[in-house]
Amino acid sequence: MNRYFYYLILLNMLVNVFMYVPSILIRERFDGAVLALPLGVLIGTIFLFLFVFSINKFPKLGLPEIIEHTPKVFRNIFLFFFALIWFFAGSITLLAFNNVIIRFINPDITGFNMISAFLVLIIMLLSLLRSDKILYTLEIIFILNLPLILIIMLQAYTNNYLTIDSVLEVGTHLFEVPSLSAIAAASFVFSGYANLVIFNRVFKEKINWKLLWIIPIVGFINLITSVLIPIGFWGADGVGDLTYPWIATSDALRIEFGPIERLTTIFILLYVSVATISTVVHWHVALEILKSIFHVKKFKQKKKTIFTWVILVIFGVGVILLEMNIKENTIFRFGEAWLNIRLFSEAFLIILMVLLSRRKKNGT
Repeated sequence: MNRYFYYLILLNMLVNVFMYVPSILIRERFDGAVLALPLGVLIGTIFLFLFVFSINKFPKLGLPEIIEHTPKVFRNIFLFFFALIWFFAGSITLLAFNNVIIRFINPDITGFNMISAFLVLIIMLLSLLRSDKILYTLEIIFILNLPLILIIMLQAYTNNYLTIDSVLEVGTHLFEVPSLSAIAAASFVFSGYANLVIFNRVFKEKINWKLLWIIPIVGFINLITSVLIPIGFWGADGVGDLTYPWIATSDALRIEFGPIERLTTIFILLYVSVATISTVVHWHVALEILKSIFHVKKFKQKKKTIFTWVILVIFGVGVILLEMNIKENTIFRFGEAWLNIRLFSEAFLIILMVLLSRRKKNGT
């Protein structure tokens, strides 16, 4: 099951390209974003290793079971807060790709209609799939999308319009002090490991340490690619005018004699599948945490089903209300605020996990 751990991290790295991370770092390309990249990798790597070290002490247990013996009030508040964190993680992804689909594929459809269509699919998947089935679905999506990812990366790095001078110009601002938003955005690349707070229940073995060193390398390459490729294509100044840097960049890529000439079509297809499964993963974690708060395991099957559907309907209504009441710029600021809150929340989660693992080791 170890490979599914890496799938969860890779999923987060891909969503990083689609979400607001590149936009935040590109916005601050002259104001500390360059230094934020290695700092984000360092923070993310430390969090990753500490979390894996801690979660390995609790095989086949999720976060609700791990903190079962903490005070009830603390446990419920803590779990409810993190359920909200994961709900908003999925919601932000859903709102972001809903805007992209409307803008670049079908501008005539309303935001309500488009997001409702995706919600039906996501809610059906959540109601039908258990944790292990979601991981299997994630694996299938990666197998199908890996060729598309490789094609896009190859075309981006070998394109004649990629200007190294623009990248080097931004690189001269290496020693500018980064903002909290830049560091939070850069460290988000590694946050996929946190989904183990629920998915660890279905892992039959502990996470193997031998291959963990690969993750910081891949994460750094992912950050470099997601930020510097758009800068290389559009220039150090011109890239600042783009709302969705990677959509515009993919639209500049061509396969002259390919069956699909414009890579933006491939990119958006990849975007839809990755964003959908990412929302499913995050909402599944939120749903399972809420189930643990209300001790749904003790319910009869009919009540379990009703509870699940009530929570999923609340999730759907919440996202629709967000879509109808906030504008695109507000969604961007909302996503940026969530990334900042996530950084501190993740740090608190790591500290708690380390303390609980040490307590278990000492037998207290």
